[in-house]
Amino acid sequence: MEANGYVAALDIGTSEIKLVVGELLGGTLNILAEGCAPSAGVKRGAVVDIDKTVQAIKQAVEHAETSLGDQIRSVYVAIEGEHIQIAPCHGIASVKREDQEITDADVMEVINSAQVMRLPDEMSVIDVIPSSFTVDQQTGVVDPRGMLGYRLEMHGKMVTGSKTILHSIRRSIERAGLQLEGFILGNLALGMSAASVDEIDLGIGLVDVGHEKTTVSVFYRGDLVYSYILPVGGDHMTRDLVYKLNCKYQDAKVAKEEYGLALEEMADETEGFSYTNINGEVAFEPQSEISYVLEARIEEMFTLMLKKVQKVGVPMLNGGYLLCGGAAALPGIQELATRIMGQKTRLYQPSSIGVRHPKYATAVGVLKYVLMSDHHVSKSQLEKPEVRQETLHTKPEATDIHVGENEYESEKKTKKGFRRLMEKLFGV
Repeated sequence: MEANGYVAALDIGTSEIKLVVGELLGGTLNILAEGCAPSAGVKRGAVVDIDKTVQAIKQAVEHAETSLGDQIRSVYVAIEGEHIQIAPCHGIASVKREDQEITDADVMEVINSAQVMRLPDEMSVIDVIPSSFTVDQQTGVVDPRGMLGYRLEMHGKMVTGSKTILHSIRRSIERAGLQLEGFILGNLALGMSAASVDEIDLGIGLVDVGHEKTTVSVFYRGDLVYSYILPVGGDHMTRDLVYKLNCKYQDAKVAKEEYGLALEEMADETEGFSYTNINGEVAFEPQSEISYVLEARIEEMFTLMLKKVQKVGVPMLNGGYLLCGGAAALPGIQELATRIMGQKTRLYQPSSIGVRHPKYATAVGVLKYVLMSDHHVSKSQLEKPEVRQETLHTKPEATDIHVGENEYESEKKTKKGFRRLMEKLFGV
C-alpha cells in the first residue's frame, strides 16, 4: 500500500494495460486516477516482449500520475491465464501463546504451513485463500482470533502459477520503476467485488470477454468453484470481419466498434461502413451484415461456455450471469447472452467516474478486493520459508479448474462466504 493511503491496481491485458488508483473512504471505494495504454508485448496473459510491456506500463502510469498529481510507487497486479491453477490446501499449526489464545501470528503460521505441498518445478505459489478454520475439535470457524485452543487448522485454496510467466511480469513491473506488492487472482477479485454476497451464495456466472480469451467463472455458496478459459475473444470477432470485408485489420476494428452489434435484428438498414478493401476498391458493408458476422461468433462462444457450466454440477445459478471485459461493450451482447444462457444476464461496469467501461472491471475489482479485505496487510505478513515446495513431475490441467462435488458438499454447512471471512479475519 502507498504510504499516503491509496492503492494502485494493474491489469496487464493483451490489447490494453489498465491502471486504476483508489482509496477507501467511509467504506466506499473512491477512484482517484486511471491510466490506459495499448499493449503490444502480451499474449493471453503472458509477457512475450518485456521491453514493449515496460513501455506500455510506463505510459499507463504516466497517464494516471498526471490525474493523481503524485508519484505511483507500487502496484498490485491482476493475474490470470491458462497457467493459473487452483487446488485445495490444508494447514496445521500449534498455538504458541502460553495462555493458548489464538493471535494474528498463529493465523499467519497456519496459512504458511499450507504452502508445504508438492508442486512441479516450474510452478510457484501465488496466494493462499482461507475458507474455514478448525480450533481443536471445533470446525467451521470463520475467525479464530481470540479463541482458546492448542491446535489450529485451516482449509482453503492455493493459487499457483508458472514461474516463468510470473517472473516476466515481475521483471516488467520492476523495470517500469514500480514495486510489486502482490499478485491477485483476477477473476476471484472481480467476482467478489462485482457480485453481491447473496448472488455468490446462490450461484452466479462471471463472463470476462477479453481480447484473445474469455474467462467464465462460477461462484456458488460463497466460493469460486469453477473457472474455465475459452481461447476466443474480441480479436476473433475482428478477424472474422477482416475475412468478410476483405479489409485491413484496423478497418475491421473500426467496423466492429462503431457499427457492430451483437444482434443482427437490432441493425439499422440505413447504416453501414464505407472503407477501402485490400484490393484498393471502395466498398460499403451494411450494419446488418457486420452484425450477422459478430452474432455468429458470439453465439458460438456463449454456447461453448454454457456446455462447460452445465457440467460443473451446480444445480442452478440463481444469480444469473455477469458480463464484463472490453469486448463485452458491444451493444446487444447482454440480450444475446440472456437468450443463449437461458438466465438473466447483466453487463457489469464500474460505477466510478473515469472507469465506467467494462474493460476496467478487473482492475477496479482488484483495487476493491485489496482495500475491502485489507489483503495488503495479510499477505505482507506471510513468512517465506526457504523450503516450501516438493518436486512433482506431473502437471495438472491449467485451463479447467473445478472443485469436486464431494469436497464441496462436505464444506457447504460451514461456509459463510469468502468475503465475510476476509472482512472478519482481517478486521475490515
